[in-house]
Amino acid sequence: NASFVWDEFPARRADGRSRREAVMSIVKALNVRTPGLDQRIGALSGGNQQKIVFGNWLTMNTKVVLLDEPTRGVDVGARSEIYALIRRLAASGVAVVLVSSEVPEVLGLAHRVLVVREGRVVHEAPSSELDEGRVLDLVMEGSAHV
Repeated sequence: NASFVWDEFPARRADGRSRREAVMSIVKALNVRTPGLDQRIGALSGGNQQKIVFGNWLTMNTKVVLLDEPTRGVDVGARSEIYALIRRLAASGVAVVLVSSEVPEVLGLAHRVLVVREGRVVHEAPSSELDEGRVLDLVMEGSAHV
């Protein structure tokens, strides 16, 4: 069952714009590189696929977004665009819960960090109080005794 760029958006937005208008504005605003609105999403790069998903969230009244490894498999250029989108969601009042094995990503995007080891929260702190070395120490603490 193929999904197309066009299909990711509701038929009519609350603001009265048609789906086509909404999709075209999102594709342009988020710099989605696609030959057209009928392009299969699976044929887009990983970064452009992610931007389509974010675009859909930005057009809806989303209150909470759960992101699990949002930049895995995404090139460096698209990664910075995705970071900007995550910040934009948070700035608009959306609660963003981010799960990532990329420590710099977490420290750069999160206000508050929960370090999890073996399924348990082992530390919680504002990101400003942590650095990559400290997070890695917390993750690895006790691993040698397994």
